[in-house]
Amino acid sequence: MNNKNIGLFYPPFTFVYVVIFFVINAPARGYGENEISKLERLANLDPKPFVIVEASGKDVKSRGQGVVISNEGHVLSAAHISWISKEGNYSNDFRISFRGKGKNIPEGKIHLHTTKFSDREDAIFKEFFFGARLVRTHGSRFLEQMDVGLFKINSKGTKPFPKIEFFSEKKPIIHNGEVFHLCHYNLPHKPADPFFLINPVEVVGVAQTSSGLQYLAKGYYRIGSSGGAILKNGKLIGIQSSAYTVNAKGIGEIPLGLISFHLVWSKQVEKMMR
Repeated sequence: MNNKNIGLFYPPFTFVYVVIFFVINAPARGYGENEISKLERLANLDPKPFVIVEASGKDVKSRGQGVVISNEGHVLSAAHISWISKEGNYSNDFRISFRGKGKNIPEGKIHLHTTKFSDREDAIFKEFFFGARLVRTHGSRFLEQMDVGLFKINSKGTKPFPKIEFFSEKKPIIHNGEVFHLCHYNLPHKPADPFFLINPVEVVGVAQTSSGLQYLAKGYYRIGSSGGAILKNGKLIGIQSSAYTVNAKGIGEIPLGLISFHLVWSKQVEKMMR
């Protein structure tokens, strides 16, 4: 073997060494960020893009989850939250709240919650309330006849609201067995242990409902988790609509059940946000 041939073997070795060095020393975010670190980053945000949506009737309220999808304060939730079942009517009076310190959102009405945990005394957390309106499309409160509603926070402030990114521009294709993550606070407005969850749900089937085809997933959910954001790779891919197994109020929450959800994507709502 001559010197020329020997020289040809050195570049591959050098290249492999450089690649290994880069992978080992890759930053924790960006190139090396995994699914759990994405969720950890979302859970640690203050304020979070995840919110509580409240519809008021004459005497009672209906509450659910929601997620902010624009810096201007557009929120996606389950449209049926606006239905006040005890009064047999829809509400047009809405309020959306953020939990946290509120340093990076426009000023809103503040409500303080104080509670005692088994591992922490006199814990205090804040909720920042904003009025909101329901954005209608072709006169309907239901987005494309799905159980998905688009709300707009009323705010005169100049600070942008925190938002979540969509998983895709066009309707995504999903597969049986995929694992997504459901985001939800505890309801009613009292802390719990834990009071905020981002937990896995596994796609297992479909359901034909009055609001069209929905996808089914099995996993943990809470009473009042309707409207919760469903994430894929830390980005928004769905909105929870309903739950189909028992969450008995009298004996506490049963940990596993079936939820149904609608897929959502950016092109679907961008015209309504203009």
